Amino acid sequence: MDELPARLRMISPEVLYSDGGFLAVDGQLVDLLKARARVAPRRRCRLCFHADSSDAQQEMLIVMHRDSYVQPHCHVGKVETLSIIEGVADALLFSPDGALTGTVAMSPAAEGGAFFYRMPERQYHSLRFRSEWLVFVETTIGPFDRSTTQTGTWSPPETQPEAGHAFLAALAGAAS
Repeated sequence: MDELPARLRMISPEVLYSDGGFLAVDGQLVDLLKARARVAPRRRCRLCFHADSSDAQQEMLIVMHRDSYVQPHCHVGKVETLSIIEGVADALLFSPDGALTGTVAMSPAAEGGAFFYRMPERQYHSLRFRSEWLVFVETTIGPFDRSTTQTGTWSPPETQPEAGHAFLAALAGAAS
């Protein structure tokens, strides 16, 4: 399944949108997102269930390969929820100055780890991948506005994934 279903449209190599109507997800759709993530520059792909970036409710199915790097960041004026569907990762929490303050093992509910979190606004966080793929649902309020996300200036930018992986790996023995 390399062709997009009729109700989906490509915004970029990493972002697909639905028409905002009913949409059920199966393994074939997850495989499509993985195929796109494999060749995407940041090794990730998201399917936005909402029809437009201005929608009040933002719900996304996100697929990330372990080669992807999520720079530590926080959201201003928004909370975020995350529910694990497939894969294993650590949710990393940071203080505003970049000190690691917590590590939470995340996995699907059947695998015994935490499978859901609610991230409060202004809490710096990232993900450290423990499996080849991480598939999760993320929700937040809209509209989408890139300026409401602040990245940790004490961490490598997403344009330097190798440095980002080294940064996260160095945290492995730090606070839990």
